[in-house]
Amino acid sequence: MVLIVVSCALRAQDTITLGSIEITADPYRQEALQPLLMRKVDSLTLQTQSTSNLSELLIRHSPVFIKTYGPGGTSTASFRGTTASHTLVLWNGFQLNAPTLGQVDFSTIPVFLADDIDLKWGSGTSNNSGGLGGAVNIENKTSFGQGLLLDLKQTYGSFNTLGSFATVGYYGKKASFRVKAYRNSSDNDFKYLNTGLLPHKRMRQQNADFVDYGVMPEGSVMLKHGVLSLSSWNQWNHRNLPPIMPNAENTNTDEWTSDNFSRNFLSYKLYWNTGNLQLKSGAFVENQRYFLETHTDTDSVVTHINSENHALILHQIANVEQQLFASWKLKGKLQWDNEKVESNNYEDVKRRNLLSAYLAVEGHPFLNADLSVTARYDMVDGKSMGVFPTATFTYHAPKGFLLSLGYSHNYRNPSLNDLYWYPGGNPDLLAENGRTVDLAVSYHLEKEGFVVDFRSGGYLSKVNNWIQWVPTSYRFWVPENVAKVFARGVENHLDVGYKWGDWKLSLSGNYVFTVTTDESENAVQHGILGKQLIYIPRHHGNLFANLRWKTWDVGYTMEVTGRRNTSYADEELFDLPAYMLHHAYLGKNLQRFRIELRCNNLTNEDYQNVLWRAMPGRSFEVMVNYKY
Repeated sequence: MVLIVVSCALRAQDTITLGSIEITADPYRQEALQPLLMRKVDSLTLQTQSTSNLSELLIRHSPVFIKTYGPGGTSTASFRGTTASHTLVLWNGFQLNAPTLGQVDFSTIPVFLADDIDLKWGSGTSNNSGGLGGAVNIENKTSFGQGLLLDLKQTYGSFNTLGSFATVGYYGKKASFRVKAYRNSSDNDFKYLNTGLLPHKRMRQQNADFVDYGVMPEGSVMLKHGVLSLSSWNQWNHRNLPPIMPNAENTNTDEWTSDNFSRNFLSYKLYWNTGNLQLKSGAFVENQRYFLETHTDTDSVVTHINSENHALILHQIANVEQQLFASWKLKGKLQWDNEKVESNNYEDVKRRNLLSAYLAVEGHPFLNADLSVTARYDMVDGKSMGVFPTATFTYHAPKGFLLSLGYSHNYRNPSLNDLYWYPGGNPDLLAENGRTVDLAVSYHLEKEGFVVDFRSGGYLSKVNNWIQWVPTSYRFWVPENVAKVFARGVENHLDVGYKWGDWKLSLSGNYVFTVTTDESENAVQHGILGKQLIYIPRHHGNLFANLRWKTWDVGYTMEVTGRRNTSYADEELFDLPAYMLHHAYLGKNLQRFRIELRCNNLTNEDYQNVLWRAMPGRSFEVMVNYKY
């Protein structure tokens, strides 16, 4: 129905005036598959976290576990007990995972640049390879007719942390443009308790300052039957890397990273009465440099590493949606990706071509039921990877309950580092192959200003040919398909809202229980069968509460991370203890201005997310926002 209205609006002549049209539907019916397939980050969360990076948002407002080296350090995501390489990240449908490492650093993605963020898992990741654990999808919207846009944000906080964010644009009836720009920097010299030295001592973080800045111009034009859009995401990151706790008093090390990229795409979306076709072409230029040099007290060089990677990735995507009959819809996608990487860690230039065809059928097979069946066929450098099917069935039970059952089959190609790193790369590696079964139940209630949305689900996932880097007798490590990983767990999510008069209360929370073990013969031989994979907590959760009264609002966030082992040894020395963090903010709207006072780590907790990596204690920040 929405497609018909959009198509009619696009075909309308300027001299025709349309009366107002109100379309009503059951929003919960439209999101029937979401309890199993996806979860969208709500607008309140995007607003409160707009000056944060994506890792901070996911830590506090999602079921995803984030492994972070601290402010200015690498942050990676772990869905459902898998690793960072099994988390797929998409920007407007284009994959962001680096072809070299196969991962994404979430600390380099500003929430400010996104209009929508959603999380997918299981069969929700079926239209792309790689998301064996899950996927994070970042979207930018196209808007018309809203006029002038001006949004300015300025933050200043502890450790001389300074952030500037600006959005300027104009949304006309037929054409629109906007430019988003930001700069974020910090001395990052917080005090912490160094437990890597005996006796323990309180120290100040050294060599940890960073600066990130970027600009994203976007433009769209409404044509007779479609919309033409162009977007360019350009960013520069420079970060000094502090020593680990046991080496904190060693001043003879210089370590830093410097990255920049330009991600560009052109999109044309054509509408007709019963469907649409979208053609997208992207060109991504990515540059990464890592530098490490250590000296003796007499200035002799002990270690020198100067790693450089330069990548050019070309993307071509065609998406089609077509209403078939009654409630049934057909979706299809053709995608071609071409990767070219020059690295001083490889013996020569490496290239890879990926071709993918995807087909999905969705509809209602009978009353109170939804069904989605998909299949994807992939080829890598001319070699068939096979057919990967998924299926999701949802039943609308009485009194607001939904029951969902899903099956998915996916795979992940080895990264170019896995294949070609010198020395140690293994060009004979097989792709990792995973299968997942999901079962979920949800409950939704709306009554007299009170809204409840509860979702709970369990999953079983097996990944064969799991890639691990293992030591050799030649003093370097080699990746091999040695593990068979079995992940299982339970995910719970709750949203509660209540409104009375000028008061509005919002409450949301997540709790995840995860067990991930290696069930391979290799695990039996090394005595680690049944042990939790390192850095995967069994327990992880968060809670967010927001209370609004007229122009005032106050928010509170709690995050809980369970104990993690950092080695398969039974020594407690390698265990990271559980921790609980509390954060709060107070906000006030003054006409076009908004002022926020924020406090992170209210209780000044000493903790580590990664072994021997310092994390900040209590810190403060003020934010001023002007919006026209």
